[in-house]
Amino acid sequence: MTSIPVVPVELTNDVLKQKSSIIRLMAQNSQNYLTDVEKFVADVMAHEQEMDTDVLPDIALPHAKSDGVRTPFIAVSKYSDGIIWNNNNKVKLIVMIGAQENADKEHLTIIAKLAANLADDDFIAQLLNSDIQTIARKVRGIYE
Repeated sequence: MTSIPVVPVELTNDVLKQKSSIIRLMAQNSQNYLTDVEKFVADVMAHEQEMDTDVLPDIALPHAKSDGVRTPFIAVSKYSDGIIWNNNNKVKLIVMIGAQENADKEHLTIIAKLAANLADDDFIAQLLNSDIQTIARKVRGIYE
């Protein structure tokens, strides 16, 4: 598997605290890897309707296979105060994954590698206690 680009997306205190706004901001910051930002956002939001992506405490993993993706990528954001994601669950770290619609197993490989690392409580603690650039480096390191 080739290296996966990881895009750090800074969230500030004045950021909108709605899931859809965060996903849109992360997609806009990842536009170098997209052919259509709006298509990708719509596909991620559709997937969010199908299943909860905040399956870990403090972490959401929104993702989609989409015709709007040119190159597989990961975008990361952190908001220490937490953002309501699903069922009033607050998340502090958002790791968004984009893959092409026609991607075979690469999409699953990206998620599997990430999930294996997120099973490590020490790795999660490191991410939650790091700045966004360090988070991006740590996530990028999983795929190098």
